[in-house]
Formats: sequence, C-alpha cells, structure tokens
Amino acid sequence: MAILTSIGFSIIAFLFVLGVMIFIHELGHHIAAKLLGIRVDVFSLGFGRRLFGFKRGDTDYRVSLLPLGGYVKMAGENYDEEPTGDPGEFMAHPKTHRFLVAIAGPVMNIILALVLVTTTLLFGIPVAKYLRQPAVIGTVQEGSAAEQAGLQPLDIIVAIDGDPIPTWQELEIGISLSPNQDLVLEVERQGQVLTKNITPSLREGFEIGTIGVGPFIPYIISDVEPGSPAEEAGLRPGDEIVRLTMENKTTVGFDESAQMINASEGSPLKFEVLRDNQVFETTFVAVQMEDRWRIGTAVQIMQLEQYGFLQAMQHSFERNLRLTLLTFEVVGRIFTGRTSLRAMSGPIEIARFSGMAASMGIIPLLNFMALISLQLGIFNLMPIPILDGGVIALLALEGLIRRDLSLRVKERIFQVGFVFLILLMGIVIFNDLAKNLPILD
Repeated sequence: MAILTSIGFSIIAFLFVLGVMIFIHELGHHIAAKLLGIRVDVFSLGFGRRLFGFKRGDTDYRVSLLPLGGYVKMAGENYDEEPTGDPGEFMAHPKTHRFLVAIAGPVMNIILALVLVTTTLLFGIPVAKYLRQPAVIGTVQEGSAAEQAGLQPLDIIVAIDGDPIPTWQELEIGISLSPNQDLVLEVERQGQVLTKNITPSLREGFEIGTIGVGPFIPYIISDVEPGSPAEEAGLRPGDEIVRLTMENKTTVGFDESAQMINASEGSPLKFEVLRDNQVFETTFVAVQMEDRWRIGTAVQIMQLEQYGFLQAMQHSFERNLRLTLLTFEVVGRIFTGRTSLRAMSGPIEIARFSGMAASMGIIPLLNFMALISLQLGIFNLMPIPILDGGVIALLALEGLIRRDLSLRVKERIFQVGFVFLILLMGIVIFNDLAKNLPILD
C-alpha cells in the first residue's frame, strides 16, 4: 500500500511539474504569436480529445485527455495546409516573425528557470558545506578505484586531465561524467603534487562514474548534548576533534571518527581537540544511545545559501549558465561515445525525482522545476525537426539560400525528425525502466 501511495504521489508531482513547464513554454509561443498578429486557433494543455476549456477571441483554450504535453495551434502553420491569403496565418508572416514565435517557448522556459532559482536563493537553499570547499578526501572505500590508485585521506584533488578542480562539487561533476574513462588526477599531498591514473567505475543504480571516495568533513562540534560523555569531558561547541585514537588505530574527520566511536563499544577513546588555536588531549568512552555508540556531539554539515535580490539574480544566472554548458558537454560526450546513452533519463525518472523533491518541501521542488525547465528549453532549441530548434534551423537554412524549400522537402525533413524523436523517446523510456526494474538491467 505504501508503494502505491508513493507512486501516486510521484505521478501527481510529475503532472504538476510537467503542467507548469508546458504551460510556460506554450504561453511563450502564444504571446509572441498574438503580439505579431498571428491567429492562434488552439492553446492546449495535453493532447487528444478536448476535456474542457473556453474560447476567447479566435482561440480555444482547452485541457485535453492526455496530460503528457501540450501545444499551440496557429492558423496556417502546417506545411500541408493550403494558404488562404489570410494575413493572420503563420506562413504569411516574414521569417523574422516565425523565428520569434519559435524561439519564444524555449526562452520562456529558460526565464522560468532563472526566476525559480532566484526565488529559492531569496528564501535560502540548504547546501552541504563540503560542496563549496576544496576537494579534500575524507574516506577511501576498500577495493575502489581510488584505493587501487593509491589515494589517501587528506589528499586534495586539484585537477582532472589538466582542468583545475577548485571545489568538491567540481570533482563530483568531473568524475560523474567519466565512467569507464581513463583520467589523470593531480593530487596534493603534504605540499607535493602527485599524478595518479584512475578509471572511474559505474555507480550501482546510476549511469554515472565513481572512484569510491568521500569528502573530508571536519569534526567541528556544533552542539553538545546535556549529560553526555562529551559534556562530562568538557567538550563544547566550536571545538574541533582533529584526531581520534583507539588502541593503535587513528582517524581524522567526522565520518571515520563517527565510525570508530560506534565500533568502540565502550573502549577508551583518545581525542585531540583544537580550541582557540591550541590542541589538548582528553580520553573517555562512548555510551550506547539509540542502538549506537555515541559521545553526544552534533556536527553541522549543511549551510543555508541565501542572498539578497540582486545577488540572488546574479547567482541564478551563473548557476543556470553552468548547467547549460554542462548539458552541452554531456550531449557532446554522448555523441562521441564517451558517455553512455543510458545516462539519459525520461518521464519515469522525472516522475520519481518529482515525487522525491515534492516530499522534501517547496524549495527543493522549485529547484527541481528550475532544472527541468532549463533542460526543456535547451532541448527544444536543438536543431531537431518538429522541435522549435528544427523550425529555427530550417528558417536559417532558407535565409542562407535565399529561397524557401519545397513543401515536399519540408515534409520529408519533419518526417525524419518525427522518427528520430520517437526513437529517442523509446531509448529514454527503456533507460528509465532499466533503472527501476532490475530484470531489464
């Protein structure tokens, strides 16, 4: 029953996300057409049979049976329609007008992405601190590519294939995009820069690369529980546990130290603590709390990324620009074979992540919607017949050769585009099924 509820929630969230994206996209076409004097016959959310709606002026605003899409139907826009001489017909307008109508939909999606990210930055987005910090390794998994390459905790990865890696986030992106690809890492260790050859493996359940390392999270205490071993030992917020020793084993950082504390089962633990630029030592034991061995401290891993209006707009622009460049990089890698087609996701995965984002709250949902809106805008600008980018490319070609292509040629181009789009949808849906149904893997 819980699974069915989760699926139902994901479907509702998906329809909401998709409905907003499509409404904004088609609204862009609609507004541009109206402003340029092109008659709009239908504005539809969904395809197929009309369910309900209303008519205003020449336009029938409707909601249709199949909710996975939408469209704006302009007078005389299809190449197989005989022109009637009506100046309101799409094909009766100059190429500049047709270009503006075609590009208006994707532009509206990109604008929506900018607005949504700006909004979330005004309210504040929880972000893991380590993502914005240098790529310092905290943990190395046994048997991983990182262990085989000789990477160690406290190593700092400063470059991949010669490209600088200023933060852990950049490292995650670089590794994720390169499954089964040979990479050269530049690693800083105790003041020396080492070169390590490594091949990221495929992360289980995802079509992204991994080398098996975790970030270094300093063990800086944010809170001490009353009556806990940590309080009795005199630890307080702001202290940093720089080293933890149990018998002959030593750890650094929060993750490994927390694992050692849980595995101690009452054995003495020696803490080296940094306070006011001075280090002191203390030894005490953990106690069992809620089925775990703990000392009663908390570490603040997340931080709130929040800005004023102008700064939020600037960061929104920069973030969307980075995502746009990253999208084109991924597409380029797919076409050159450096990234698998299975990295592409479709409606099932979007529905799953829509549900996950919605369950986390309004800010994560708006962030996810911004990502989908940007991707929809970029995808529609690609020069694929049937899509807006295909219309723009065809207009550019006709402008270049200074004559219109024949209706027969245009029909063939759009037929090829339709077949390509169907094949692409088949691929992404199969990818979605393979990720969610192990039997297809």
